[in-house]
Amino acid sequence: MSAHVVILGAGYAGLAAAKRLGRANVVVTVVNPRAEFVERIRLHQHVAGTYDATRPLEELLPAGAELRLGSAERIDAERRIVHLGDGGQLEYDYLIYAVGSGNRRTSIPGAGRYAVGLDSWEDAVEARKRLLGLAPGAVVSIVGGGLSGIETAAELSALRCFTVRLVTAGQLGASLSGPGRAKVRAFLAGANVEILEHAEVAEITDGKLVLGGGQTLPSDLTIAVASVSVPDLAARSGLHTDTDGALSVDQRLVSTSSSNIVGAGDSVRLPRPLRMSCQAAVPSGVRAAHTVLALRRGRTPKPVRRKFVGQAVSLGRDDALIQLSTLDDTPIRFLVTGRSGALTKELVCRSTLTLGQVGPLRSGWSWWPGK
Repeated sequence: MSAHVVILGAGYAGLAAAKRLGRANVVVTVVNPRAEFVERIRLHQHVAGTYDATRPLEELLPAGAELRLGSAERIDAERRIVHLGDGGQLEYDYLIYAVGSGNRRTSIPGAGRYAVGLDSWEDAVEARKRLLGLAPGAVVSIVGGGLSGIETAAELSALRCFTVRLVTAGQLGASLSGPGRAKVRAFLAGANVEILEHAEVAEITDGKLVLGGGQTLPSDLTIAVASVSVPDLAARSGLHTDTDGALSVDQRLVSTSSSNIVGAGDSVRLPRPLRMSCQAAVPSGVRAAHTVLALRRGRTPKPVRRKFVGQAVSLGRDDALIQLSTLDDTPIRFLVTGRSGALTKELVCRSTLTLGQVGPLRSGWSWWPGK
């Protein structure tokens, strides 16, 4: 009899797990709130109007996988039942917990009313709507100097009809090497993006940013690229979590609460945590599928091994920074930039939709450059 595997979430991790399980003798049900896959690493492109950033899940999921639209309200690990928001229930033999992450509510006063985030499809749609309502020459402020903030500033600057400003409380591109940060600064400066580092935003008001020192800056549209948080589903279900609510798993991605629950992606925490990223999510989805198959056969799953190779940062459509790293995610001084970097970044983005369905059905754990 085929085992029933329920996958909660059809983001990068959940989709990769479904693709790999689609080639095994199991029944797969994917639970997701929408019928589209959202390419979160391309949301900045949607805001700028250079890419749609959604794909129908029916085109991406393997044949035979059932898509159940909805969301999980609670997991009964003892009875192996998922309680859905519409009142329905799903029994499972194995559960892959891949509910992803979302935008952490920024603590900046006024942000909830006068700024828009950039971590969900709804955020991107709202940001695009507000952008289209701006007059030429309007000021667009990006609050946050991480990779998403950098990509958003670069993409919007290419439109050449707005004044783009990037404000960060810390260092621009802090996760990059010194040469990597220098490349980003040079590109943004050449694109006429105003960069304010070590500038804390104390308040966001209608049409203004108020900095910590009291200085005010005009801002017709403010996009706050905040840190991410995870859903509280695991905590609500009484499963072991870390202090942020991420599902606690062992080095084999098996929940420390239940051997029938396997985690993948941003919403889980290993003993040695991985950086929350698409780069970690996709291979962890593949790894989670192999873990389920090993458990089903009564075998001990192989542990996760860190094999980062770098980060990829788009700088508009014609340039990018490929920042290589050690296997433990420490950046090194080797960079790929320009058209070669842009091509590599595009190939990376496209590969997120296919990894899991190619290659032999055997245990593996691989990384490629990505955010």
